Amino acid sequence: MSDTRTQIIEASIELFAESGFWNTPTSKIVQNAEISTGTLFNYFKSKNGLIDEVFLQLQQELTAAIAEGYPETGTVKERVEHIWFRYITWGVRFPVRYRLLQQLKMSDFVSSDARERSWYEWSFASTLIPEAIETGLYRDVSVKFVVQLAFAQRDAATDYAIASQLADTALTKHITRSFEIYWAGITS
Repeated sequence: MSDTRTQIIEASIELFAESGFWNTPTSKIVQNAEISTGTLFNYFKSKNGLIDEVFLQLQQELTAAIAEGYPETGTVKERVEHIWFRYITWGVRFPVRYRLLQQLKMSDFVSSDARERSWYEWSFASTLIPEAIETGLYRDVSVKFVVQLAFAQRDAATDYAIASQLADTALTKHITRSFEIYWAGITS
């Protein structure tokens, strides 16, 4: 990614988190990134295109944190637990980015194309839930439901850890307990 493109995305992340992506004019982004209006639109066709790229950037950062050290040959439980720990740890380490990503996920401003592209980043774990259901490890429910349940519980655990300013041993204990609760609820 070019320095100017990175500069624009980082300025946008800061402003979107501060004022809301729906409420941040491009003029403010241009000013914050210290570029000209023309430069902004050389890199991004529209504000919506920029919102998509911010969403994808944050998704890539989160996914990279999760993929690091991912135990591809581990048990289903080891792989799910790894994702659980890395997801929550990333959210606690980068609470502004995490909260903005949550807002973007819930928004109609992010295109369906960007949402679809973001799932490609998760290819390393794409067979995990179907495998757990097919082998009888997980309860017999739809993959989509399991994904929604996992995200809801991970997000609740992340939000609590951020709000409680958990760190070190307290954070590890919280992540472990929240995973145990999830695991007990989803396994057969």
